[in-house]
Amino acid sequence: MNISIVNSKKSIIQLVLFLSINALYILKYVSRTGFNPYLALSIYLVLFLIFFGVYIKTLKISEKAYKFIYWGLIILMLASISVLLIAIDPNTIRVDRWSALTFFWDSIFQGNYPYATHTHVSVTNFASPFPLWHLMMLPFYLLKDVGTELIFFLIFLAYVLKYYFSTYRKSLFFLSMLCISPAYWWEIAARSDGMSNAWLVFIIILWLDKNNRNLSNSFAIGALICGIIASTRLSALLPLALFFFQPYLKLSVKQKILFPIIVFCIALISFLPFIFWDTNTWIFFSRNPFMSQTGNGNIYTLIIMMALGLILALKWKNVEQFFFVTSIFIFLFMLSAQIMRIVNAGEGNLFSDAICDISYFNLSLPYFLAYLTTTLNIQH
Repeated sequence: MNISIVNSKKSIIQLVLFLSINALYILKYVSRTGFNPYLALSIYLVLFLIFFGVYIKTLKISEKAYKFIYWGLIILMLASISVLLIAIDPNTIRVDRWSALTFFWDSIFQGNYPYATHTHVSVTNFASPFPLWHLMMLPFYLLKDVGTELIFFLIFLAYVLKYYFSTYRKSLFFLSMLCISPAYWWEIAARSDGMSNAWLVFIIILWLDKNNRNLSNSFAIGALICGIIASTRLSALLPLALFFFQPYLKLSVKQKILFPIIVFCIALISFLPFIFWDTNTWIFFSRNPFMSQTGNGNIYTLIIMMALGLILALKWKNVEQFFFVTSIFIFLFMLSAQIMRIVNAGEGNLFSDAICDISYFNLSLPYFLAYLTTTLNIQH
């Protein structure tokens, strides 16, 4: 059996960007341990090339063996996640996504307006996820550690990968690439929910594609999905916008008008309890999650990225191309946002904690991995 990567030019672009994201984490966080970050990066790149070279050459093992390795790797990753969740005290880390989720529900159960509750990092940091995402995180909060959502989403992803790719060979490649990604393990160590939100959208897109669902044949389902995702995070809508834009253009005028109305109404319903939380002070309008999610934007950059998004949304013709343009767009979108943060601050770089957040680049990882996996050519 020979394994190779087709569409080599695009694959090289995907690999370079994938490695660039992971390199940022190595350079930023290894330097804090006292170990030479450039040496660490060099070691990582050598090990990665060895792994990649071995995988795409000649691995003469059966699908049954791939299945065994696949579930063995999942068990190993789940055990590693559990160890990290136990070993790392969340109060000692300077990432507050876990406390944004936890303190939100603490406030709810205490009868306080949750979006006015700051996180453990700073009195100026507040919960940014939209209401429905908080609701999805409630079961993990009730388990006394919202970090357990990381375990759930890995299991969920593992089953969906096999369902979508149909073969353990490709599923293992995707999972292995994820496993050797420092960016992913940062998400685990920081108890971040950002990538879990991205996994949810990614999984939905895989299901839509696998079942040939789009706005032309599943208008109600598409509108419902977009409304639900719009109730989690604004950034979560980016892949769906690219996925649905072409079929949206083919809808009737009535459906084109109805679609955004349905999406808006679904999202609005999730916000209503907080909008009307206090009708005397209308606290929602002075403290709400939109302030956290849009506070660092720039209208000119946004217009440019929207134009780029429209171009890319019209460009893809098959799911392979969709994964490619989506990964590129999300990466560039997040890069432009971080650059504007540096410009607005008048100082800093991608490694400045108080200014930039490189974790946003992780939102593109599912699509980098999906493209590389779909272009994985296996010949017996």
